[in-house]
Amino acid sequence: MVSWLFKRNWKCRCWLVSLCYALIFTLIQPVSVTAAPPSPYPILGDYGGEIREKKPRADGLVHVDTPRTIQRLKELHANTYFYLIWHEKSDWDDLRKEFLPAARQAGINVWVYLVPPSEAQLKRSEPFGTDYVAWFRAVGRLGRHFPNLKGIVMDDFNDNLTFFTPTYLAKAKEAGRRENPGFLFYPQIYYPALDTALLTHYRHLFDGVVMSFRDDHYRNTQKTDRMIEQLDEVQARLERARLPFILMIYASRLSATPANPSAQYVANALKLALSRLKLQRLDGVVTYVLHKEFLQEEGDAVAKSGASYANLFAPAVSSHDDALGHYVEWRQRIYLDPRTQAKLSFWHMSVYPPNTAAGTYTKQVLIDNRVVWQSNITSHASESWVPVTLDLTRVLRGKRQAVLSLRLTKMKKGPAPWTYSGFDCLSASGISLQNGDFEYQGNEWELISSTRNLMGEVLRYDPSRRFRTFQAVRRMYRTFRLHEDLTQWAEHPLLIRKADRLLTCILLDRLPFALHLLEELPGLVLFDRQIPYHRKEALIRDAHQLHHLLDEE
Repeated sequence: MVSWLFKRNWKCRCWLVSLCYALIFTLIQPVSVTAAPPSPYPILGDYGGEIREKKPRADGLVHVDTPRTIQRLKELHANTYFYLIWHEKSDWDDLRKEFLPAARQAGINVWVYLVPPSEAQLKRSEPFGTDYVAWFRAVGRLGRHFPNLKGIVMDDFNDNLTFFTPTYLAKAKEAGRRENPGFLFYPQIYYPALDTALLTHYRHLFDGVVMSFRDDHYRNTQKTDRMIEQLDEVQARLERARLPFILMIYASRLSATPANPSAQYVANALKLALSRLKLQRLDGVVTYVLHKEFLQEEGDAVAKSGASYANLFAPAVSSHDDALGHYVEWRQRIYLDPRTQAKLSFWHMSVYPPNTAAGTYTKQVLIDNRVVWQSNITSHASESWVPVTLDLTRVLRGKRQAVLSLRLTKMKKGPAPWTYSGFDCLSASGISLQNGDFEYQGNEWELISSTRNLMGEVLRYDPSRRFRTFQAVRRMYRTFRLHEDLTQWAEHPLLIRKADRLLTCILLDRLPFALHLLEELPGLVLFDRQIPYHRKEALIRDAHQLHHLLDEE
């Protein structure tokens, strides 16, 4: 019976291993062996997404809910937090009086995250606004009392170079260093701006760099296929400059995009990032606004009916790209009934920024690459769904099958703003059409794009997106922390190889193998003579918790 339980029940197995260890600990743990403390972890961090208290305090402000935010960070196994000072005038005092002491107790390092002048026109970081010399001085002084306060990260640094001249930044940084010699400054910079010229001018003023990945120059949170290429390119430049490299991954909506990134996108991006972190080609990973309250994001529920619609997205096009005629489309082969009239009904919509020039992009319906309907994206109010019914009898006469396309086409040369369009609620008579409401995942619709700059996605409103995204990050961070703990504390080569294989399996989505390895780990940890007793207990507990998290996936 005990043998069966040990084999089948993971919780029982961990309990039995822990009990056995407690009984024989004194026999297998030599007193003379003392393990060296582990080296510092790479940064596994988060930015923003703080939890706020439910009600204003006596000052009328809604303060940061420090206990709940810290608890969420601990659940993530995050060791670093970028604390944004912007939302409320009380953020600075909340940091000094409540958040920093709690973060120090939880073993979490903190960076003050500030908005630059370009974002401070309507709301500023208080109390010093755009006086960054004062900010650097105040953060440096505060860091003397809280060693877990590391320094400042400046948002959108590359868009504010006319303000942050080398002379001004040197003055600000000197103010911080004068208060605290350990004060650090990391700019947040996007991939296109991280070139040799910028590093040449500012290298002596940077202590590291935070790069936010958004698939530049195609600005989206849908594609990750160029992430490794961009990371390796930036890493090589920063390695030559001897600057640490932190990657920021969007876990919430990037402006001028159709929707919040899916939980799957965040998980995929993290897997690529952690593979580079494992190879020491990154110094850390930080999630961008990982929400810690799991509310439904009703702003993503934009389908005409149901939860899904076919989205076609065009990121902003810079002046160097003057192509026209490029398109992205959803297509499906349809079959016809020649005995009846052929009619197609659908709803369409577009979203575009104010002052978008008419005729830049056009929505189209095509039959066998022949346009049978089209509408400029600005023909109707932004975000409004409009119904259309087409009589296709003449177009389809004599055909038994055809290809139906729902297309977004660039109609003008030169730069263009971002825009996206949607199709939903397709229905037909005399035509065999499948999955016209895009509500289920299948292979009826095929996505075709003539250029990387135009993309499509069936956007599905996920009321649990925040929770599933949080859990995805939690699984990835916990896996990496367990890998780091095992490789730093373990003595036996077999245990180190198993830890390495576990991380690899999870990064490659080989979940059954990962679960099997987690079931083997407690026994290997138990008999590793290098690991102290308290670490054995913690490692076995962490392995059990990770097994539970992965088993839920």
